[in-house]
Amino acid sequence: MNRKTITGHFQVALGKVQERFASMTGNAELQRHALQRQSEGKIMHAVGEAQELIQRSLRSGVRQ
Repeated sequence: MNRKTITGHFQVALGKVQERFASMTGNAELQRHALQRQSEGKIMHAVGEAQELIQRSLRSGVRQ
């Protein structure tokens, strides 16, 4: 796991906590921000995974 993958996981988790808090308090704006944070976290996680895949591919290509 690289930094972007870990940060993405953290953002998704934080967004879920925010979303639950917002739904308990009835704050629609906070709920929108929480969903946005979750989406950004999922994107960051995907980018991190893609980077790892590319790095593994390049390393295995160099060995051959």
